[in-house]
Amino acid sequence: MTFEELLADSRLKSALWNNVPTPLYHQVYLYLKEKIHHGDIPHGEKMPTEHQISEAFEVSRITAKRAMDELAAEGYITRQRGKGSHVAYKHRAEHLQAPLAALLDSLKVMGQETVVQSLTFAKLVPPLDIQQRFGLGPNDTLVQSVRLRCADGKPFGYFVSWTRDIGEFYNEDNLVKMSRIDIFRKMGIALDRVQQSVTATLSNADTGAHLEVPVGRPLLVLDRSMYDEKGQLIDHMYALYRPDQYQFEMQFSMK
Repeated sequence: MTFEELLADSRLKSALWNNVPTPLYHQVYLYLKEKIHHGDIPHGEKMPTEHQISEAFEVSRITAKRAMDELAAEGYITRQRGKGSHVAYKHRAEHLQAPLAALLDSLKVMGQETVVQSLTFAKLVPPLDIQQRFGLGPNDTLVQSVRLRCADGKPFGYFVSWTRDIGEFYNEDNLVKMSRIDIFRKMGIALDRVQQSVTATLSNADTGAHLEVPVGRPLLVLDRSMYDEKGQLIDHMYALYRPDQYQFEMQFSMK
């Protein structure tokens, strides 16, 4: 995916919040930072120009420049006169191990008690970070699913998952009706190991619009990878949760 593809999203023109303390330049900065930080845009990708950013978000060139200056100051991009700006950050997530049985049970309950809305379902070439996780070549594809999960009519979770092409039963309709754990089980896929990290971030224009929160609000981040009995990575999911709508609990065995 390129920045040109991301900035072509017409929703960006109305995604910024004018009635919050967070300045517009910082909202633009947060959006671009999240796309870089989580590997949606790979290392080395050329950044859009300040003119392109100002047009996409309908902000001034000064606002676009300040957003780019913030990214450069934090080391997310490099800027060279005559060559433009490029992504300098390489995403590397550290993982924590947890007992699988209790985790899968909690995932199944969550899938049954909430409502899922599918935003995107397609077979795509993943970004560089995801290619490296799965050990893929530059032209290999995975199934990308982007979903919004709601409870009592309120969105509380935004999910982006990349999954191997495991068969036709893993489709958009079933993802709306069933938990992914149940889908894997019905397809005979035995999950043997789960690795995950739990961190925090701030909402940007994209995630804030879907989760119905202002830009700059704190979100809980869950980064999860699931492996089969052969040690092959089957599925990777990146999830953002509204902390005011969701509580994440884990139980650990001392045995």
